[in-house]
Amino acid sequence: MESAVWELGKRRVVIECPASLGASIEQIQGFPPLRSWLQKLHADIEVRRVTIQSVDTFKSGSIGFVKLSSDAHFNGTRIPGVVFLRGPSTAVLLILRTQEGGRVPSRLDGGYAVMVEQPRVAAGEALLELPAGMDDGVCTAVKEVMEETGVAIEEGDLVELGAAYPSPGACDEMVTLYACEKAVTSDELERVRGRLGGCRSEGELITVRLVRISDLWQTTDMKTLAALYLWDRRKLI
Repeated sequence: MESAVWELGKRRVVIECPASLGASIEQIQGFPPLRSWLQKLHADIEVRRVTIQSVDTFKSGSIGFVKLSSDAHFNGTRIPGVVFLRGPSTAVLLILRTQEGGRVPSRLDGGYAVMVEQPRVAAGEALLELPAGMDDGVCTAVKEVMEETGVAIEEGDLVELGAAYPSPGACDEMVTLYACEKAVTSDELERVRGRLGGCRSEGELITVRLVRISDLWQTTDMKTLAALYLWDRRKLI
């Protein structure tokens, strides 16, 4: 068992990492979501010790996910401290509206949401979701939309809707939600429908689906429901 004491301002946290996990204590300390999580803890939540339970790496060798248990207290009372660290992510509600004969579509026109269908082991089925990805410090939203759907958008096209924790009971992930409306021709719309996207060599088996805005509320993807609500609240539909 490797261990290190991490001084973060007034916080002093002991980090323990079993050698059997195949990651050194230095690699764990260099994992950005761990530092971010410890730094954003409110003063009334005290974490005295962190024990790394599992580490998952990407093909590049960099750490992707960390599961840990922590000796956590809230105003002196011990509380559950199991955390799955993965860091922030982004998701985009991309709306395509057809434009024919030079007519610019209004927001009152129907329109389609560009969704990605992919198998999700945790859910036990293939789900329809918004294009999304882990936030790696670049304009993740633009990159993920292109990679997963083949639709080119620009950073200036994005409207930030807000951010939320989808599963704060055990995961640090905060999802920043964006919306983007794009006018297309009928031919362009059909080229998007059924397109295969994602990095299939990494197991991203994505098929692009077009869902009418009026039917979007039927999804079980929390990101989609939250983005749709926030988009509607902004009176943009």
